[in-house]
Amino acid sequence: MTTITLDDGSAQNLASPDALAASNCGTPGVWRFESAQPGQRIVITALVHGNEVCGAAALWDVVQQKPMPRSGSLTLVFCNLAAYAKLDDANKDECRLVDEDLNRVWGRLKQPASEADTCEMRRAREILPFVADADVLLDIHSMTSPAPALGLVGRAAKNVKFAQRIGYPALLVQDAGHAAGLRLIDRQPFASPEATPVAMLIECGAHFSRAGFDAAAQVVARMLSVYVEGAQVEVAEPQSVIEVTQAVTIRSDNFEFVGDWPNMACVPDAGTLIAHDGEDEVRTPYDDTYMVMPASARYRKPGLTAVRFGRKVEAA
Repeated sequence: MTTITLDDGSAQNLASPDALAASNCGTPGVWRFESAQPGQRIVITALVHGNEVCGAAALWDVVQQKPMPRSGSLTLVFCNLAAYAKLDDANKDECRLVDEDLNRVWGRLKQPASEADTCEMRRAREILPFVADADVLLDIHSMTSPAPALGLVGRAAKNVKFAQRIGYPALLVQDAGHAAGLRLIDRQPFASPEATPVAMLIECGAHFSRAGFDAAAQVVARMLSVYVEGAQVEVAEPQSVIEVTQAVTIRSDNFEFVGDWPNMACVPDAGTLIAHDGEDEVRTPYDDTYMVMPASARYRKPGLTAVRFGRKVEAA
């Protein structure tokens, strides 16, 4: 058992790295529960980043229940086991990754191992067979700063409908990902408007927050109700869709926000100065610009995303 302190001062017990590395199908950290009846392949992933533990806690509770789908299969994947193995209460903000971001490698897996041999690339190749054939994929994350839960659904309208079917979270973000690399939800066929499989990445709240753990538990419970038990669930609260129109990619070593922009802050006026990137100014492109997940100082490096600009739209 691993114990960490949450931001409200309470203690949270987590499964040990050895426990999460167990399996019922031969691949460490992967649990698959299959029905004798054919049906959809449901996959829920957590711990893509080693310090985003709310999803791991929610999925570990499901593992203990040994659920049996009425049809098809349910696969639970604890992804970055090596990064999680470094977690302790003194360094819980420092174990996001080992060599590189596991959620930026999914477009490079065809590279020869000799050219791309990192811990995260090896792990991505290992778990790829369990996520590539998913009909429905939920990828659970958390964020560096406090914010309401966000459902990142890519560009395809089908993924908005997936989030609407489980009725959570209230804020859905349509975006095209990051210049630094392909996320799991951006792989084909999840990103294709014509293909059937759907995916959502949910950012549950701040790392190590009680709200984040509660959001992870809620979204997993809703997934099981809808896709494993075949039930219908009510929408938790009215859902809104924010369309990301621009990802601000950092170009210099001297990127600084001009103020402390909260996650999902809505800036009322177009042309508002929000940051300096070296000698360049970064301004809002339109009225009522949403600041989607501004990066904290430790993640402001050339080539990475500083913030995404979004606007509220009608759901398709």
